[in-house]
Amino acid sequence: MAEGCLHLEGLRVGGANGYVCPVCGVRFEDLGEVRRWVREAERARDEAYSLVEGDGFGEIALRESQREVYRRRRVMYELENAARVPFVRPEMVLVMYDGDRGVYECRVFYKEPRPANAMESFAIGASQEEILEFRSDPNPIVRLLAEKVEEFHQVRGKLAGDGAPAPERRVFYSSEL
Repeated sequence: MAEGCLHLEGLRVGGANGYVCPVCGVRFEDLGEVRRWVREAERARDEAYSLVEGDGFGEIALRESQREVYRRRRVMYELENAARVPFVRPEMVLVMYDGDRGVYECRVFYKEPRPANAMESFAIGASQEEILEFRSDPNPIVRLLAEKVEEFHQVRGKLAGDGAPAPERRVFYSSEL
């Protein structure tokens, strides 16, 4: 977990069956990891009970710990109750190469109304190994993005090998997906 991040904005569906914190980018692989995150807050709350017999500070700490447990449970229940979206083909995908970070940033656009829990953005490392890793992801949108990134990566590599300037971005429309 990222140092000090409480995931205050909740967690978002982040490819495959995982969940991602939009603030720090920490990934929870499944609901089991989210449940462990909730249990950590419950343990902290239980430890705060011993402080109650002291001054008023212990009572404040207990109330804050209980609020954190409720917040984390709410996040977990929202994720449990969120229906997984069936595969919805995007209308357009924008792939941008970020040379400073060495990644391909992907923006996914859908027809309105946008499907609930639909993936809107994604980043894939600019190496053939990382692209191939995402080609076998269980999420069909991730596989589709990895396929298009691989196609763009090969075009960029060929142009760079020929000494020509390589494009920084590429748009794939629904007819190409």
